[in-house]
Amino acid sequence: MNKLTPMMKQFMEIKENTKDALVFFRLGDFYELFFEDAEIASRVLDLVLTARSAGNDVKAPMCGVPHHAAKGYIQKLVANGYKVAIVEQVEDPKDVKGIVKREVIEIVTPGTYFEMDDNETREIASLSLDLIYATIVSCDVMSGEIKALRIMNEPAEIIKNLQQFQVREIIVPDNFDEFLVEEIQDKTKIYVSRFNEKDNSIKHDDQSIEDAYARLIAYLNATQKSSLQHLSEIKVLNDEAYLRMDYTSMMNLELIDHQKNKELSVYNFMDKTNTSMGSRLLKEKLMRPLYNISEIKERHTQIDLLMHDFILSDDLKTDLKETYDIHRIVARITTDKHNPQDFVRLKNTLRVFSSIKMKVNNLEEFKFLTQVDELVHVYDTLENAFLDNAPVTFKDGRTFKEGISPELDELITISNEGKTWLLNYEQQEREKTGIKNLKVGYTRAFGYYIDISKGQVENVKDEYNYIRKQTLTNSERYINEELQEYEVKISEAKERIQKLELDLFKEYTQFVVAHAQEIHEVGNAIAYLDVLMSLTEFSGQPGYVKPEIVNEPVLNIKEGRHPVLESSLKDHQYIASSVEMDPKRRTLILTGPNMGGKSTYMRMLAVNTILAQMGCYIPCDAAKIGIVDQIFTRMGASDDILMGQSTFMVEMLESQTALSRASQQSLILFDEIGRGTSTYDGMALAQSIIEYINETIACRTIFSTHYHELVSLEDMYDEIFNVNVLVHEEDKKVTFLYRVEEGRATKSYGINVAKLAHLPNAVIQRAEENLKMLELNRENKSTSIGSKILTVEVEPKEFQSLKQHLNKIDPNNMTPFEALQTLANLKEILGDNHDKQD
Repeated sequence: MNKLTPMMKQFMEIKENTKDALVFFRLGDFYELFFEDAEIASRVLDLVLTARSAGNDVKAPMCGVPHHAAKGYIQKLVANGYKVAIVEQVEDPKDVKGIVKREVIEIVTPGTYFEMDDNETREIASLSLDLIYATIVSCDVMSGEIKALRIMNEPAEIIKNLQQFQVREIIVPDNFDEFLVEEIQDKTKIYVSRFNEKDNSIKHDDQSIEDAYARLIAYLNATQKSSLQHLSEIKVLNDEAYLRMDYTSMMNLELIDHQKNKELSVYNFMDKTNTSMGSRLLKEKLMRPLYNISEIKERHTQIDLLMHDFILSDDLKTDLKETYDIHRIVARITTDKHNPQDFVRLKNTLRVFSSIKMKVNNLEEFKFLTQVDELVHVYDTLENAFLDNAPVTFKDGRTFKEGISPELDELITISNEGKTWLLNYEQQEREKTGIKNLKVGYTRAFGYYIDISKGQVENVKDEYNYIRKQTLTNSERYINEELQEYEVKISEAKERIQKLELDLFKEYTQFVVAHAQEIHEVGNAIAYLDVLMSLTEFSGQPGYVKPEIVNEPVLNIKEGRHPVLESSLKDHQYIASSVEMDPKRRTLILTGPNMGGKSTYMRMLAVNTILAQMGCYIPCDAAKIGIVDQIFTRMGASDDILMGQSTFMVEMLESQTALSRASQQSLILFDEIGRGTSTYDGMALAQSIIEYINETIACRTIFSTHYHELVSLEDMYDEIFNVNVLVHEEDKKVTFLYRVEEGRATKSYGINVAKLAHLPNAVIQRAEENLKMLELNRENKSTSIGSKILTVEVEPKEFQSLKQHLNKIDPNNMTPFEALQTLANLKEILGDNHDKQD
């Protein structure tokens, strides 16, 4: 270390304290990276790797990026899962002898970087574990929202929730569960940061929440190194406040992402927002639909009003297009990443918000807007201070309006009158010397000068007090005392202008930071209005109707259609189908060939239920939908976050989730359960799962299967009915009709599908011969699935969960406090479930 050059020694000291970050070390107009950081950056950013002397004949690998273009490079590094420590000079080189002091002013991390040019949500989360529960406290640094969620301490459950909340980075202490860390790193792209410190000022009634929350805030303070006053109070999520879906169900239903084309996701299809804030909020509303009927009906009323008042809708849409992302702006201001134009955009948005409030002031449906303070005093303060064309960076007094600072006004006048002064001085010198082509000019390197052509040099007299400074091919350049004095005056004026403007900039920054929470409320109101406008436009499409939302366990959709597929199908018109479910008809066994539309039918049902509970109109002729508290799906052999498990194991794990958590108000959609094992094993499991759901959970269920023997369950249970996708067969040619009707499928049509896939004729013919032999054998052997089970003996669900957690406990390694806490948690599990049953 002692053999390093002073600058390199300074770099190494900073690197020692930011080991897991790439150090962007400011040297002049560049950020430089050294040693391993440089090698990583050169590879990721495609930069040329050079070398610099580090002392004692050692060369340090080096690469760099221009400071004015650093944003794009940082964005790429963060997108590739790296942290970046920004190191700046914190002293004026003119005031320092020797090396200038440098410090880390910010550590950019995957979970805190919000300068991406998109509408994606990026959350950072802190985890806290006990023997039974995991507590997740997550923060969206841009919106300032902090929320807490308590779930079961199971790796799959934790990973699914992290994925669902779009967490990009998690914070854990050094002694955290290594197995869980490895699972998260193996199965996700979430960045794991080790951090032990906690903010002692953070208090919460729940100790687990307090631990995770305190670590999160301490980490944000350590990395952002600036004010975090825009962060909201922590909100503990109430599971019963919205329709719950896990990450797997969201993927199966293609709500946010689509495996083949992002454009085909439900979110992308219904996103008709006009603002980035609205677009992000719409995604949240889609992932967490409403559960309270009165809230759904209130949204219906709002949409109806906007749908029928065309003038109001058009006016509001125009206003929304003139607003800016003030959530991002406030986050930039509070974290000191802003520029003068951010203040202009903020005050313009506040002006538009006042206009919006005036338009809806007398409408009860828009109290979410009218009850929000429009912050007139904030608008007036910024309007009186900032020029509308204020630059992104300070440029010679073009940021603030006249009257803000008398001294600044005077200095700007001096600076602005410089051109006039120079013209007058040039004319004065021409008259004094008699040299008509004399010119007064300026260069940054040379300063102000008097330029005289070669032919007129002999007319320069000593009495003019010109001092020759530079000889050019065609002229000589001179300076004099008067020009030097003027140059000093102008230079001092510019420096003073910059100082005054910077002081004013800090003053208005502090002013806005003091109102950060109120400004966020304005942003929330604008975002929700934008969501309503988007839902209105979505609901106003031809063939969309308002569903009737009730508390009964019914699900009736007449001629329902999938909104995305209806608009994207090009080969043929979308074929609508109906569904009818109620307490006496709660389990539907869906049969029919592959490619016939079974999965599409189930997705249509689930997506329209979700849209209905968002308050939207849905594509159908009529709908009556009973409130759903949870949706569980198992569709296809999806390669999800449980990768590494066999398809059958994934099926069983996802089935277990549904069977252990579903209530009578839930909706279960199972596609081809049991196909991952032998035929008889799979059929036996499929039957027992259907019977368990029908007899024990008693919720609305659609079970798609190729086990045609299961259709006999309709004769055994009053609540089970058969439906099938229609197929037209003529002259051994099959046409899929993509429509679901009552009754059971008589054939699987697998060989017909093989023909459509153009398998070799020899294979098809041999398959037909094999099928005839199998059917003959089947006719000679009983294949009935057994008599109706009169009593289904099932261990209560809460005791299943209890056993799982008891198996994890080692009493010999528990402190008395841990034992008491675990006992309280186990009682809570039992209490929650008994309360629901009561």
